[in-house]
Amino acid sequence: MSAIAFDTLKYSRRLMEAGVPKQQAEVQAEAMAEAFVFNVEALVTRDYLDARLGGQDARIDARFTSQNAFLEQRFAEQDAYIEQRFAQQDARIEQRFAEQDARIEQRFAEQNARFEKRFAALDVRLERELGAVHKQLHLHGWILALVAASTVVPAVSALLGY
Repeated sequence: MSAIAFDTLKYSRRLMEAGVPKQQAEVQAEAMAEAFVFNVEALVTRDYLDARLGGQDARIDARFTSQNAFLEQRFAEQDAYIEQRFAQQDARIEQRFAEQDARIEQRFAEQNARFEKRFAALDVRLERELGAVHKQLHLHGWILALVAASTVVPAVSALLGY
C-alpha cells in the first residue's frame, strides 16, 4: 500500500492560528493522522483490483457484449412493432379514404340521376310544347296557302283573262 503524508504539526499550527487551544489542536491532529492511516489501509487501489479480479475484464466485456446484443435485439423488435403499427394505421386510413371516396361517388351519382330525371322531364315538356307549336305552324301554313290561293288565283285568272 502507498502511504499518504499527513503533516500533523502543520495541521495543529493551523488550528492554533484559528484560535483552538494548543492541547486540543495536538489531540485533533493525532486523531486525524490515525484516521488517515486506518483509511489508507482500507483503501482499495487499482493494483489491488487488478490482482483480485484477474480475468474479470474478459467476463465483464462478455457481459457488456451480451447486454448490447440484448438491447439491439429489443430495439429491433420495437422498431418492427412500430413499423407494424404504422402499417396498420396506414391501412385503416386508406380504407377510410376509400369509403369516403365511395360515398362521395355515390352522392354524385345520385345528384346526376336527379339532374337527368329533371332534364328528361324538361325534354318531354319541351317536346310537347314544340309539338303543339309545330301543329300550329302547320295549320298556319295551310291557312296561308288558302289565303294565297284565294287571292292569287283570281288575280292570275283576271290577268290571263279567264
